[in-house]
Amino acid sequence: MVDEVSELSSTTTAPTVLRRLSARDRWVAILEKYVAGRSRPANDRYWMPEFETAPRAEIEELQREKLVALLPYLYEHSAFYHAKLSAAKLRPADIKSLKDLVKIPITTKQDMGRSVAAHPPWGSYSPLSEADWRQRGWYVFTTSGTTAAPRPVRMTHLDRRAWSLTAARTNYAQGVRASDVALTCTTYNPHVFFWGTHLGMEVLGGKLIPGGVPTQRRALFIEMFKPTVLVATPSYTLHLAEAMREQGLDPRRSSVKKLLCAGEPASGIPATRRRIEETWDAELHDFYGCTELAQAGWAHTCAEGVKLDVVSDHLPEDLGIWETVDPDTMEPVPYGERGLTVLTSLASEGSPQLRFLVGDFTVIDHERCVCGRTLARARGGCVGRADDMLTVRGLNLFPSALEEIIRGFEELADEFQIVLERRGALDELIVIAETRVTGTEDSERLARLIAEEVHRQCELRPQVKLVDPGTLPKTEFKAHRVFDRRTA
Repeated sequence: MVDEVSELSSTTTAPTVLRRLSARDRWVAILEKYVAGRSRPANDRYWMPEFETAPRAEIEELQREKLVALLPYLYEHSAFYHAKLSAAKLRPADIKSLKDLVKIPITTKQDMGRSVAAHPPWGSYSPLSEADWRQRGWYVFTTSGTTAAPRPVRMTHLDRRAWSLTAARTNYAQGVRASDVALTCTTYNPHVFFWGTHLGMEVLGGKLIPGGVPTQRRALFIEMFKPTVLVATPSYTLHLAEAMREQGLDPRRSSVKKLLCAGEPASGIPATRRRIEETWDAELHDFYGCTELAQAGWAHTCAEGVKLDVVSDHLPEDLGIWETVDPDTMEPVPYGERGLTVLTSLASEGSPQLRFLVGDFTVIDHERCVCGRTLARARGGCVGRADDMLTVRGLNLFPSALEEIIRGFEELADEFQIVLERRGALDELIVIAETRVTGTEDSERLARLIAEEVHRQCELRPQVKLVDPGTLPKTEFKAHRVFDRRTA
């Protein structure tokens, strides 16, 4: 098989060679074909200009080539996808073009969770057999379980290579270079964002400071080791900045020039983005993706794009097919219209997924970015996860909408909570927010202004409670700010 795969370098023999391979070897050969030779950037602006600046017709042809190779692999080696395709009366040969993709049913987190429950511990969605896993396995990652039961994802050494190069390309687009030093604020739990950034920095040749220490030590690390890049969740960047101030340090005067954030909406909430950038006097860069599809590349900001008023995330279309669908019908919506994110992975041996509902609202367009990349973009980022949507007094409310309002009041500190309670037959929305200083003068007026702004934008009148600094729990990783007590 190795000799046959090497023939892929010849464009005249590649199709013939691929037809001779098994479905598994054909898919691995496709992955190898597009992973090889990408360990260094092509120039001082693009890592892979042949993909990042390709004409749309070339991008779509690459996606079609990969999709046609992926389907037999999953059909033959994933019992989960074999059953899903069979239930839809589909065989791999029925999917000949990108237009045929919509014939394949959407896959949800709940679908995968049920698969794990029925076939523990891995579920039946993985195309890896036990023999494959023993021979070529690398690491196991799991989802956080915040929106569904935790789902394990097995990755192979080929996945590691692909993921490392994809992450390096992403960081390069954000302006990270070999001269940079990154502090990663993580304990290295199975959170793919931190691992991906770590792997990407290694390929770039950058320097890493593993930050698996308490917050106070991380604050000292910044002062001592002078990192230029901080890797954290958006909420944690604010918490760390506060810890620095408590130690007499000023985050604005630190060495940090770039903030790489994921795990929560950041760029898509302008007031949050402004607050974080002003706190650190640094650029905030966004990553968007999920554990199940890590190797398919994370949507990401670019060095030129973050200087614009409306920040958009680049979608690495050579690594996956991005769609948006209607949240009620699950039918595709046209580009330029708001819908929920769906992604088909085209870059993994261990965890390729078909039409996986990532589930955040965004608008996808194909307008060329100021940086020159032609890949599609998620306009305004990806915010408002459908799983997080609250229904209050018959109205739909996204926590991100409240966050945008709260961050707009300079008198408020970084921590806040959204509480829902039932009072008789009515829902009550309560916003609890810390003020920047103890005993804020005219707090009643400030609370009234916040309530009026929430009512104006969300059509709901909340009860606003202002508390002194340090009252609410501090964010150590992903922020947990919504407490729905209506069914308690």
